Order: sequence, then C-alpha cells, then structure tokens
Amino acid sequence: MTADLSRAALETGEVLVVERLGGGLLELVARLPHLAATAMPGTFAQLRCGQSTTPLLRRPFSVAWTQDDTCGFVFEAVGAGTRLLSELQPGDPLDSLGPLGHGFSVVDGGSVVCVSGGLGCAPFPLLINELRRRGVEDILVLNGARTATRLYPAERFARPAVPVVAEATDDGTRGHHGPVTDLLDQALSAHPSALYACGPNAMLGAVMRTLLESGAGLPPTLEASLEAPMGCGFGTCLGCALPVLGEDGASVWKLCCTDGPVMPMREVDWDGLRALPGADVA
Repeated sequence: MTADLSRAALETGEVLVVERLGGGLLELVARLPHLAATAMPGTFAQLRCGQSTTPLLRRPFSVAWTQDDTCGFVFEAVGAGTRLLSELQPGDPLDSLGPLGHGFSVVDGGSVVCVSGGLGCAPFPLLINELRRRGVEDILVLNGARTATRLYPAERFARPAVPVVAEATDDGTRGHHGPVTDLLDQALSAHPSALYACGPNAMLGAVMRTLLESGAGLPPTLEASLEAPMGCGFGTCLGCALPVLGEDGASVWKLCCTDGPVMPMREVDWDGLRALPGADVA
C-alpha cells in the first residue's frame, strides 16, 4: 500500500505531563492540535526523541487518546529514544509526524471484544471512545500483563464511562492467573460482532489459534495491530515488512507502517510471523 500522507503533518507541540503509572508504564500527554484533530483509532505518530541527532530516527507510538488539542501516548522506557521521552518535562517541545498508518475498521453496532496484552493497551482508549461515539455500548476489554503493576489501569480505557474490563496476569497477582487468551472462550460465547487485538506478535498469534480452536466461529470484524521495527513510518525504509497471505495462500510481504499497523487477522501469515527474528537482533 502506498503511504497516505494526506492527513500527516510535521508538528511541534508542548509536553504537558509524563506520568508514571507503575511497573514501568508511562503516559505522555502533549498539546498537538493537528494530531488530536486527525488521528483515527489504530493510527500512530512518529515522535522525535530529544532535540539532538542522537538518536537519529523517530519512534512510532499509537495515539492512545485525544481530548481537545491534546494527545496521550503509552510506552515504556526500554531504549535510548524512549528513555529520552521519559525524561521530558512540562513545557518541553515535542516534534510529531502523524497521523500515519492504517487504523481499525470501527463497527457501528453489535458487541465488541478488545484484547490487550501489555503495552498493547495503547490504541484502545481512542478506539473505545470512537465505538461509543457511534453508539456501541457492549464493549468488553480483556487486559493481560505479566504482573499486576504492568496492567494498564482499567479506568483509563475510556473517559468518562469505564467499559467492562476482565484482567489476567501471568503470575496471578491480579485477575485470572494465566495468559489473557484464557479469557477468550467465555468472551466468544456471546458471539461478538468485532474483535480487536493488540500486543506482542506472539500473543496475537495465540489469540488467532484460540479463535480457530474455540469452535465459536470468527467474528465478522477481526483485526490486530501488529508490531515491527519502524524507521521512517511511511514506507521508505522497508524495515517493517511482515508476512501476510496472498490470494493464492502463499506468503507475501506487506509493510506494517502503511498496510498496517492494523491488519485483518485472517490475512496474516502467523507461521511466517512467528519465524521472524526478534527485534533484539534487528
């Protein structure tokens, strides 16, 4: 897919707050009027990390939510770029390029399940608020993480009305003791009209396997926000290629930044995706 930059703009905004949520999660809020007015659920922005040329490349972040002329981003300080972002103070400038990418196909009726794993919580507040704007009220969030402190707070998935949130932790410190996919069988028994997922690619593959094995059938709308190393964010560097299924069932390559990051889960080559080397060797 050719990059659609018709809505994207370079914009210098102002940091309002960087809040530490616990467990390493941070939420950065910045005044970015263009991005706040144009971002759709599942789209992202390339944020510049500091004012020097180190690191040189911007970093991609889902637009977690918007309110008036402000945007929120959820992340963890795991590398040079995100550490610089975590150290920003109110009043500091923040350079953004966005919105970018292909977002969620937002339904306007029925029931919806959102499956979030770890930092996969990031695109869901904006999505849930848009679903509600379109009249969808039956929304269930399945929120999983390694431990309780790393769960995105349930009350932040929507403002002001909080959706139903079922939690799961790998170590059993809150909610169900086990992976978030364990919660899917009960959620699927209600035959949702849409299921949206975001999290590590391994988790997304597990979601798809669970759906196929459940016997409940696949929801009509079934989409996932995938992750891949992104350099440019608009299809030039080709660093974020992911395997998908072509019309003949053979694996072909598409770009996470322009064809995604949101893709129909039926079209992803999950075996090919699982075989890719990890981001730590990129």
